[in-house]
Amino acid sequence: MPETWRLVSDETTVPFDVRVVTITAATRIYEDADLRERLAAATDTEATWRFVFASRLRIRPAQRPSGALTRLVSDRASSSFLDVLEDRGFSDISRADTHRFRVGGDDVAATRYRARVALDDRDLPVEAYFAAWPSGETFLLGGGAYPLSLPGSETFDPERGREELFGMMRSIR
Repeated sequence: MPETWRLVSDETTVPFDVRVVTITAATRIYEDADLRERLAAATDTEATWRFVFASRLRIRPAQRPSGALTRLVSDRASSSFLDVLEDRGFSDISRADTHRFRVGGDDVAATRYRARVALDDRDLPVEAYFAAWPSGETFLLGGGAYPLSLPGSETFDPERGREELFGMMRSIR
C-alpha cells in the first residue's frame, strides 16, 4: 500500500446466512490521506473520492466456484459497490466499459463506472472500478475510485490514479 494511504475500515460481516449456506466477508477500505488533506484545505470539505477496498468472501459449506456462482457473487457484490459509491456522494453513476487485468496467472474483468460528485457549485467527474474473481474456495473482490479532476488549483493525474488502483487490486490475495 502506498505510504499516503491509510486504513479507514477493517470489518468482517455476514451478508448472507441461511441454514444451508453462510457467506462471510472480510473487507478493508483504504483512503488516500494526502488527497483528503489537500481537498480539505482547498474546499473546506472532509470528503475524498479516492479509495480502494479489498474483500475476501468465504462460503460455507466450502465449494469450488462455478461459472454460475461466480456470476451471482459478482452481480450481487457489484450492486453493493454501487451503493457504496452513492453513500460516498457519487451521483449519475453509469457503467462505462470493462477493463481486463492480470492477477497472478488469471485474467480478471473489472467494470469501469463513470460518476459525478457535487462540491459546492461544482460538479466533478470521477471514475470507479469493481472486480470479483474466484481464488481457490473463496472469492476476492476489489475496487475503488479516483477523481478525474479537482477543484481550483489542485491537480491529480488520473492515469497515475488508475495505475495505482490496479496495482493495489493486483495485490489482493
